[in-house]
Order: sequence, then structure tokens, then C-alpha cells
Amino acid sequence: MNYSRRQAFLQIGKYALSSLVFNHASANLLNALSLEPEWKESRMVLSDLHVHPLLDKWIQSSPWGKQYPLIFKAVSKMLNKTSLDWERCWNAGINMLCAAHFNPFDEFASMPTDPNPDAPRQTIRMLDVLEDEINEKAFGYARLVNNAAELKAALKIKPNDPGFRIAVVHTIEGGHALGGDLKALDKFAERGVAMITITHFFTKAVGSSANSLPFFPDHGAPPPIQGLSNFGRDLIKRMEELGIIVDVAHATSTTVTGILENSTRPLVASHISARTLGDHPYSLYDEQIKEIANRGGIIGVILMPYWLSNYSNVHMSDKYGSLRDAVKTIRHICKICGTHKCIGIGSDFAGYIPGPKEMRQLSDIHKLRELLQDEFNDDDIVEDILGKNVSEFFINHWGVKG
Repeated sequence: MNYSRRQAFLQIGKYALSSLVFNHASANLLNALSLEPEWKESRMVLSDLHVHPLLDKWIQSSPWGKQYPLIFKAVSKMLNKTSLDWERCWNAGINMLCAAHFNPFDEFASMPTDPNPDAPRQTIRMLDVLEDEINEKAFGYARLVNNAAELKAALKIKPNDPGFRIAVVHTIEGGHALGGDLKALDKFAERGVAMITITHFFTKAVGSSANSLPFFPDHGAPPPIQGLSNFGRDLIKRMEELGIIVDVAHATSTTVTGILENSTRPLVASHISARTLGDHPYSLYDEQIKEIANRGGIIGVILMPYWLSNYSNVHMSDKYGSLRDAVKTIRHICKICGTHKCIGIGSDFAGYIPGPKEMRQLSDIHKLRELLQDEFNDDDIVEDILGKNVSEFFINHWGVKG
């Protein structure tokens, strides 16, 4: 090789190496960001069926939290291993969050007066606290939507638009929030509550809950039974009359069956796993998943490895559990239902769950998206699962009265 050819060869090699380094650096930069620009501009990022943006704040501002602040802060630091930050979620382009209101003191601390007659007032206060948070601390990042029309309008604004805000929807976790009084439902509907989880940790004279003392006696109520109580049946009927979406999460399999038998509208399972893959009381059987899907409902996959798989204990799931457990569950639901259109995400982030080891902030949702792209190799399917299925369901069914 003569001198001129050698110089040309070295020059080409230098350019090739520079290009390789530049491309590698660019890829690393994009991966470091919470959201790739091209996805943010053209795709929905996440419509989360179940998050707890203010559970820590609510607990620490409670009478017990104020009396023992150090204890509750230490408990939160030890147990609440996932989090949600308004600004980071906004930067990530997250589209919609269903904020689940749950007052633990109405469940755990009110045992002598089950169901707690003061629960509706406390629930309204929780709605107030979230709205104050959005109007003050999260004003530039989120907006509350009170009905399907407002949700539809909010979701039309893309994350690259200066007017973009995360659409926040009020939901309630646990029929105990009614305090045994169906009249509270009307007030909740007026305040823009879109969805209510029928049961939570305890029966509370509504319906048996999974793996959490389902037979704990409710003071002054009929003896607990497996499945829905008469009050639970009346609750579902009135929710459908008001256009509030029914959520089956946390219910025993018998209660889920009762909900299916007593409902006429499409249902949601906001944050669940599949019992075929994770044999836990909270998990749904394949037949129940398919029935909800066949009715036009949505299955929200929780991002909690312990529920999603058969780890021997929470410590093992914390060590080895990952987002791949969620991908495996999504693939399974897609397979048994014959479609991906019934699948959404109900992360349960900031709700005191042991989350996946590679994702502790909800704003890191791009990590799940990358795995789903590898699994399905189809941007449309991934967008449906992460965002469109849930948002379109709420637009079409929230406020529709049965």
C-alpha cells in the first residue's frame, strides 16, 4: 500500500471510529434521559391505573403521624420503596395518573366501629389534600380532571406542548370509605371520583378481601361471609347508576365472582397479577381475567415482582424480582385473552410496595417500555399497553350510567 492510500485508509478509519464513539455517546445520553424525544412527541407514555401520590403525606399529617413523626418517617423510609415525583413524571411525559385515596386509619385504627361512620368525611379531606397539592406544589406539572370530557381534552395536549400537564383522576381504594352509607357515593361522584376498589385489606361489611383477615368481625354488621355482602351488591348497583367504575382488585376470588355476577358495566382490575404465574390470594385466575377482558374491561398489571411471580418471600423478590416479571405477566394475559387491548399498568407506586429492583421512580417508566418493545417489537402495541388502553377506557366508560 503506497503512502497516499495508507493516509486515506487511516482517515476513513478515524472518521468511522469517531462516528462510532459519537453514536454510542448519543445512545447513552438518550438512555440516561427518562424519555426518548421521538417517543415523547408522538406516543402516549403512561396512563397508570393505580398510584399513591400523597399516602406518605397523609399518614404523616394524621394525628398519629403528628404525635409520632419520627416513627412514621422511619417506617416510610424502610417500607415505601417506590416513589412518584410530580416534576420528574411531567418531564417523563406521563399522561395520566389514577390517584388512589386510602386512609389506613379508617381500616386499621377503627376496628371498634367498623365500618367507621367518619370515613366519608376523611375521604373528602383526602380529595381536598390532593387538589391543594396540585394547585400549589404541582401546579406546573399536573391538573385534576373531573370527568371524561376533561380527561379527553387534557390528553390531547402532547408532552412537548408548553400547556402539557399530567391528567390526575380521583379514585378510592376500598368500599370502607363509604362508612357503610351509600349516600356518600353521590358526594364522591360530584367530586369527580372515577373508580372505587370494592374491597381493600378488610371485609368492612362490603366483601371479603384477599389474604388480610377476611373474617375479622365488623362491629354492628352482619357476620362476615365469603364474597359480597348485601351492602356490596347495593354498592355495585349504585356505582353503575352514577357512572363510577368498579374495580375488583384486592377481592377474594369469591368476591370477584360476586362482582362479575352483580355488575353490568365493563370492569377494571386496577393492580393485579395472574395466579398462573404468581400463586397469591391477590392474583386473579385466568378465567376471571378472560371474563373481565371479554366484557370490555381492563387488567392493570402491578409492578410488584412479589405478586407477579412465586418468590419464596418478599426479601427474595426484592433481590431478584425485576420488570421482566411484569413483561411475563403482560405476555401471559395477552396470550390467554387473545388481545393486548385489555391490558394496562397499575403500578401501585408510592403505595408501600417492594418494587422492581431497576425501577424505583415512576418516571423511569421508559425502562419497562424498552423491555416491552423487545418483547412485542411493535410500537403500537407498547403504546396501547402503557397508555391508550387505559385512557380510552376511562374516556368511554367514566360517567356512563347503567
